[in-house]
Amino acid sequence: MMKTNLSKYMLENGQIIFKKAEDGRKLRIAIWKAKTKRALGTVFFLNGHREFIEKYSDTFEFFIKKGFNVSTLDWRGWGLSDRPFPSRPKIQHISSAEEYQLDLDTVIGLAKKRKLTTPWYLVAHSLGCLIGLRRLTSEPQSFHKYIFLSPLWGNFPYVARPIQRLVIKFEKALRLLGLIMLTQQNPEKYKPYSLTTDFETNTLTSDKKQFNRLQTILKENRQLHSGTPTLGYFIAILKEIEALKLAKIPNRKILVLLAGEEQITDNAAVMQSLHRYTFINKATINKAQHEILIETEEIRKKALSLIHKFLKS
Repeated sequence: MMKTNLSKYMLENGQIIFKKAEDGRKLRIAIWKAKTKRALGTVFFLNGHREFIEKYSDTFEFFIKKGFNVSTLDWRGWGLSDRPFPSRPKIQHISSAEEYQLDLDTVIGLAKKRKLTTPWYLVAHSLGCLIGLRRLTSEPQSFHKYIFLSPLWGNFPYVARPIQRLVIKFEKALRLLGLIMLTQQNPEKYKPYSLTTDFETNTLTSDKKQFNRLQTILKENRQLHSGTPTLGYFIAILKEIEALKLAKIPNRKILVLLAGEEQITDNAAVMQSLHRYTFINKATINKAQHEILIETEEIRKKALSLIHKFLKS
């Protein structure tokens, strides 16, 4: 049962489904039906690292008003989906990025079962773009069009490249030494990023109202607090970034939106990954920080208008 102080941030008329992935991990999935007589298709929204469904209610409302169904989820380990270690919920761990593909399989399976209107469109943000890019390269027919915002592609900017290469190279040794479960901070002391910073210094959004909303949701709903990643988690994501750098992007309808004031992912690395693909549409949203969809009204309008135009084209 969802607590009332969380449900007030959830967009109305949605359906919440708890469904097990193939490996038994229980996921929280949400579906909204379009507000028009006939749906124009379904948008599958893949959010980013440590996120949760309620964060993007305004965006989901935009899509359903424009005539699209929406399906989204809390990835394993975050939000109200199962944690890897229920007795220690503040530890984030995956053995491999493949686990996120199981989550996506579950969402797609549910959409097929519910016969959600086609065409299907993928809209992803940040780490969600890494998961979405894997799906695009392995099963390009999964979605009719792909939209990626502030993608985590090509580089993990928080950690120096030599260190990235080193941990990948010595992964086996780290496992043998039992160091794979090390965390960078004490999990019990973990606090979500937006509760450790103030509006002036945050690198997510330049919209005070949206930043305050995010803080309030997290203050009122401690069960949404995710946790600190293990070394194993970090290696799994690094390996996926490296592997997808070498993967060939199939010729599909693709739109990539970059934030002009990006400080979390690496715009230069993204552009380097994409420069050889002429069929990919790219745009930079000026003044936007990493969270393009919880930015100021002006920035959001610009981004959503580009997305809508691309979906209709």
